[in-house]
Amino acid sequence: MTIMGGCNVFGMRMNLTKEADYGVRAVLDIAGHHPDLRTTRRITAAMDIPRNFLSHILATLVRHDVLKSKSGPAGGYTLGRPASEITLLEVIEIIEGPVGVDECILGGGTCDWTGPCPLHHAWAEAKASLANHLATINFGDLADIDVAIRTGTYQLPDHSPPHPTPPPRLGTSD
Repeated sequence: MTIMGGCNVFGMRMNLTKEADYGVRAVLDIAGHHPDLRTTRRITAAMDIPRNFLSHILATLVRHDVLKSKSGPAGGYTLGRPASEITLLEVIEIIEGPVGVDECILGGGTCDWTGPCPLHHAWAEAKASLANHLATINFGDLADIDVAIRTGTYQLPDHSPPHPTPPPRLGTSD
């Protein structure tokens, strides 16, 4: 399963932190196996996530009711509510914090909260549009897309150009 890590959009790189990338992968894996419990070992193996990162991320997602955990030898993780009710934005913001304008697009340019730069409003609108779009994407749909990709039946929408160089596919989503 290839998810996040980095995407080149209109010549700009858009990245999630490693923690958010791993959180999205973990929730996608768990959604794809729901209602079965998924162990940390199975998630790390299927989604190519270092185990030391995963335990902390899963605990955070449990605290926010995205996941439920069951202790013991027959334990593991499952979704805290239906996959269709868990959005991509929610998982990203639980791990990274709010998606919004927190620094000047000019990278140390003239922008501050009392005197914004000329790009401030345009960039703030673009980030708000991105957040609004991510809020419409749920893990039920993402799990279905993942199955379609793995079975070769997924058709990339016309308005979504493919990567110029295919990125490596991370995880196997067993």
